[in-house]
Amino acid sequence: MSEDTTLPASPIHPQTVVAIAWMVLASLVAVTTHGMIRHVATTDMHPFQVTFFYNLFTIAIIVPLVVRGGVGVLRTRRHGMMFVRAVLHLSSMLLFFVGLTLMPLATASALTFLAPLFAVLLAAIFLREGFTPRRVVALIIGFSGMLIIVRPDPASLDQGALVLVGAALLWGAVLVIIKVLSRTESSATTTAWMALMMAPLALLPAIPYWAPPSLYQLGWLALAGVLGAFAQWAMTQALKTGSTNAVMPIDFLRLVWGALIGLAVFDEIPDIFTWLGGAVIFGSSVWLTWRERQVNLKEQVD
Repeated sequence: MSEDTTLPASPIHPQTVVAIAWMVLASLVAVTTHGMIRHVATTDMHPFQVTFFYNLFTIAIIVPLVVRGGVGVLRTRRHGMMFVRAVLHLSSMLLFFVGLTLMPLATASALTFLAPLFAVLLAAIFLREGFTPRRVVALIIGFSGMLIIVRPDPASLDQGALVLVGAALLWGAVLVIIKVLSRTESSATTTAWMALMMAPLALLPAIPYWAPPSLYQLGWLALAGVLGAFAQWAMTQALKTGSTNAVMPIDFLRLVWGALIGLAVFDEIPDIFTWLGGAVIFGSSVWLTWRERQVNLKEQVD
């Protein structure tokens, strides 16, 4: 009788399991927050006013952290870039919240996957990182996925889809600025300045649409603000605990959660084009992230 020489499968590292769990939780909480925001935006509160209160409640979370960490966390010489980041971030959020009221939740989640691809495109242009063959291929495939979802018809362009693509483009620009700021500033500093700048800025576009908010609306937005901050923290924990290659594919669950919440709460059924296009966009983004990391590791070894 011959001996079985098959090697046992390598177990998944417990740390990777924890990282994946954090990412699953982050994706679920983030999309749940989007559902809350959409709900409030359908109760006669304009999305611009929703954006203001969302950022106001985020400040309520950030300020105690700043106080506990000391005013030193606010020390920076890059106030101009911090301001540009806040303006772009706010503009992206305004468009995204408007888009949530115009498109199914799953479609909105799928189109957010475009942001990393826009970041690659903008970094290649403005940071002169260049267009390598792998980047060109990923961009072509990713933007093809966008066309699958949007299915553009020159005779009747979908306003909601255009708004969400614009939000993803602006968020891609924010990702580029964050990359530049990370060279000299800590994550705590950039996060603190983002929160402190965005709430006052968000008041300006909200004023023309202002209506006295109800306690019901404020309660939902307070919860959304807390959960939104937690989702960002959970994603940070996931990326800190596990490798990007293991964690980022889990982010595709945002499309799944969007479909489930959209069906359960808003009676939305995403079509096959949303699933297909979302998978194409997400796949190209993850593949490019993996390839870039492999190349960077090889360059460090060499």
